[in-house]
Amino acid sequence: MVVRNIREDALALKEVLDILRQQAQGHTTITAHILVSTDHDGVCSAKMLDILLQQYDIKATIIPVTGNGDIVAHLQRLEPEDEVKSIVLLNCGASLDIQRQLQESQAPTELRCFVIDAHRPLILANLASKNQRVHVLDDDPIIEEGLRPDPDEESEPESEGDEEEKENEWDFADGNPRAVTDEGPERKRRRLIESQERREKRRQRSNEYYLNSYYAMPTAMSLFKMARQVKQCSQELLWLAAVSLAGYHDLGLIGEVEYGRLACEELNDVLTGVDDFIGTISQPSARSNAGSDDEGGSQSQNKLRARSRGSMQQGIRFERELRLTLYKHWNLEDSMYHSPYFYGTLELHRDKGVRYLKNFFATSGISPDHYKQQYHGMPLPVKKTMHKKFTEYGKAYGFDGKMFLQQFVRDLGPLGEGYAALNLNEISAVDAVHIVTALLSFVPASLGNAQMENLPKTDEGRRDAEAVHDLEREAMIKNFWRASDAVLCAEPNLIREGIVESVNCHKAVQTMARFLIDTKALRLSASHEFRWCKIEQPPNFFRHNMTVRRLAVWLLSVLFSYSPKSQGPEKPLLLIVRDHVRDTYLCVGASPPRMCDQNEFGERFRSVLRTDKTLKYRYDFFDKSCIEIAVDDFDRFWDTMVDSMSYGGA
Repeated sequence: MVVRNIREDALALKEVLDILRQQAQGHTTITAHILVSTDHDGVCSAKMLDILLQQYDIKATIIPVTGNGDIVAHLQRLEPEDEVKSIVLLNCGASLDIQRQLQESQAPTELRCFVIDAHRPLILANLASKNQRVHVLDDDPIIEEGLRPDPDEESEPESEGDEEEKENEWDFADGNPRAVTDEGPERKRRRLIESQERREKRRQRSNEYYLNSYYAMPTAMSLFKMARQVKQCSQELLWLAAVSLAGYHDLGLIGEVEYGRLACEELNDVLTGVDDFIGTISQPSARSNAGSDDEGGSQSQNKLRARSRGSMQQGIRFERELRLTLYKHWNLEDSMYHSPYFYGTLELHRDKGVRYLKNFFATSGISPDHYKQQYHGMPLPVKKTMHKKFTEYGKAYGFDGKMFLQQFVRDLGPLGEGYAALNLNEISAVDAVHIVTALLSFVPASLGNAQMENLPKTDEGRRDAEAVHDLEREAMIKNFWRASDAVLCAEPNLIREGIVESVNCHKAVQTMARFLIDTKALRLSASHEFRWCKIEQPPNFFRHNMTVRRLAVWLLSVLFSYSPKSQGPEKPLLLIVRDHVRDTYLCVGASPPRMCDQNEFGERFRSVLRTDKTLKYRYDFFDKSCIEIAVDDFDRFWDTMVDSMSYGGA
């Protein structure tokens, strides 16, 4: 595999785009396929690449994929005579042996794959230099730190035959070389011991590398960095990168310090005038990119660059905002009830916490008429002094500097009276994440628990699991396109729908979290290495792994990160959620903020699957801290995982 370190290679993106453009020359059909994960980073990075392809007049088709199985199926559908010359994988592909899949499928021999994926660890076999058809654009600090094992060394372990060859030495004692094959038992024994030690060291390095699942640079951030290197920045690209980064922080995939560093050093520098910018770019369809009809790309790009930097700064600003969920599109009271920081700090799951909240409003001079109505309807003096009130009066209630978060806010301008109530004239990047993830994780009622009897059945009258999976996949792809249309906040009606979905999702998470806290459902594992919780009757919202992750992050936040009385030491949390439609348990592991780069659940799951090969499971998620286990096999899965940990395994 060809690995490009985009931290040092400023021309990586330009060279890839040049390759895509050259491959398209002389062809009337689309020659580039963009496979993109159906998560918030996939939405943002696909939209970004769509913009860049338009600038380079490259035709491409965007294809959402829900798991590695979709990637394999797409490669297998390609025929040797197809005119597809390149495949770009956005936030997917890192955990799949793509080179092997290309060899086993009927894909055209000249096909190249370009991978930009934040999921780690990368499969070492994929990184071997012999794999020339797959190119990884890597943006991971471990490159400079030298923490990744040598992929060529790891992919070609020594065999006994290799050792026998090494035993042949040449003797030059009399000036004529001759082979010496009989070197005595002691020397041979020493060689075998050295060989075993080398193999053991390789095994240890490999095990250590695969031990933790984590996230490198978000894919949209990597694309933005590369676009910035070749002077292709725009307001839209900055916004998409900001939403992608905010999503990783909101879902507990990167920590507070790393979020702040990336937001200030990689994104805010653009607003402060470090680079030359391209202005606002009209957006093509997210489903395919037909290129530009302008004669040459230079004239249109020159016009875009002619837009003033000032207009860009008016469109997006970087400011200190309250860590309140959708509060400018909701009412203040409900927003505080559904914001992990304030819920945990005030302990709103307790009656005394509710009293504290009422006292805070009274002390700060915010009346019920104000905090119970939509933000847009609040008096202007209250809105203008809200930050000051929280800072001055919040200290007595445990509020500190963490109540604020530096984030990007986009001014959309007046959208008409029809959208005034929800205050859609400006959207923060965090609120955009809530909207996008709510749209992505939406589960239609037809696939919910209440309508299981209407789902497809086999000839024997049982639920057709394969047909149900296809329906779910279709729903996820539909969700992807809705989220893709919403992420740039250009469709007010869709933004309004997204806010409604997000409010419902946050209510479900808060309600479930309170139930689990009240019933003391979180338990400590036998090894004391993590906490876990099993949910047998969840609402439909929790049929999607993204919502389950949000619940896990919420629990870690309100019970440990923000609680004035922490419920014990912070430990990773594993949520086990019953899916009655699929007749499985969905397991999602999350780490506390200080350990978000050390998620060990992926390796624990893999260890169980290696130990018991009879389990029925689905481990097709790009996020390896998620796995799905058949209900009938779950007890064996759990016992195996607990036993392996007790004896120092996984």
